[in-house]
Amino acid sequence: MLKIPQSPGDLALLLDRLTLAGGVDLHLHSTCSDGAKTPQEVGRAAVEHGLRAFALTDHDTMAGVVDAKEAAGDDILFFPGIEFSAVDCGEEVHILGYFPQLHVPEVEAYLEERRRDRRDRNDRMLDKLRALGYPINKKALAAYGGKGNASIGRVHMALWLVDHGEFNSVPDAFRALLSEGKPAYIARPRHLISEVTDVIKKARGVAVLAHPAQYGWCRFPDYASTRTRLRERLLQCKKAGIDGVECFHGEASEEERRLLFDVTTELGLLRTAGSDDHGRIDTHAPMFFGTTKFI
Repeated sequence: MLKIPQSPGDLALLLDRLTLAGGVDLHLHSTCSDGAKTPQEVGRAAVEHGLRAFALTDHDTMAGVVDAKEAAGDDILFFPGIEFSAVDCGEEVHILGYFPQLHVPEVEAYLEERRRDRRDRNDRMLDKLRALGYPINKKALAAYGGKGNASIGRVHMALWLVDHGEFNSVPDAFRALLSEGKPAYIARPRHLISEVTDVIKKARGVAVLAHPAQYGWCRFPDYASTRTRLRERLLQCKKAGIDGVECFHGEASEEERRLLFDVTTELGLLRTAGSDDHGRIDTHAPMFFGTTKFI
């Protein structure tokens, strides 16, 4: 049986080593947040894809980690994780927390607070949607989410809108109503990166900055200015407690991956890879394979 190190330092080294060897996927979602596959289906898919290791990283919840691990069996290494939201220089960023155990009581109080934030935001967005003429309510929205402490949010609103013929796709619903600046959008409270990493560290976890290329950090007028600016941002994140960077994201280009790898390595941060697969055909990349190489 493959086991995860209990020491945060050893856990970080293992994540880095496995990524460089390839055949891992450390960023996956299930129906416990905004994914389409159940945790069991994610676990079975990881085995079918021949992965050497995988992580379930649902938004603000660990409700699916036990089921995902059990479904995958003992011959594949599993990392329990969470995708947290934070704010950096006024913009939203995501942080992946990886933990050495399936149950993390040190994080639960923080997650319950985030779930309350989500419920409050959902109620206010549902009010806006109804005012715009879309007859969705809390009960209807809940039917689109997972069980227990599953995270329910905008994706589930979009799925309802698509199923009721209001839009052709989830991205269409976001572009028209649910994205920032659109008629039904409501922002929810965000915490600083340092606050999120503090929660992760208290639980002996490892904090990784998710998909920085999606924040526009790899797009500047020329390579020199891009590298300089990226280094500045990642150095700020390191000072805020970030241990590593998701250099190999499913939607990042080869150029973005190489730049992130080079700067992350220069700063002495660990490197990880994650597809960010949500289990449906949309704008997200599909799950990696055991044959997937990153360098």
